[in-house]
Amino acid sequence: MTEAWGSIHQEDATVVFADGEVIEGRLHLLGRDHYPPGPETPLDMLNRPEAFFALTGTGGPILVSKAQAAVLTCRHDTLPLDPERLSAARLVPMDVIMVSGLELRGQSAVELPAVRSRTLDFVNTPGQFFELWSGELTHFVNKGLVRLLRPLD
Repeated sequence: MTEAWGSIHQEDATVVFADGEVIEGRLHLLGRDHYPPGPETPLDMLNRPEAFFALTGTGGPILVSKAQAAVLTCRHDTLPLDPERLSAARLVPMDVIMVSGLELRGQSAVELPAVRSRTLDFVNTPGQFFELWSGELTHFVNKGLVRLLRPLD
């Protein structure tokens, strides 16, 4: 469920911390008036340089440390990439095992030049988080808390 409120867009999310603790709440995303139009994505927000992000839980607003957030998961009916970008990307299936032991399986869209389109190149691109799609769920994975990643292609 998503809801727009002023210049803030809220989206239901689940956060799994580095120690395995789980919290649920509403993620706060900024509206934007530049390209691409619409609110920022969770990946945009997580890869901004700020150390914390806002989440409204059952007890009210809290600030979550990005460094301690191992995985943030949102429910999406479709892949968040626009169709033109998705048609140019290569979908790479992979297993991801976090330092906490949490195991995820899904696929990521690799948008790199053909000469540098390995999974290794993808996970070494700038940004602290990457997207992993699994059915209706989109996992935003903290690269610093991944124990190992196994490409399945």
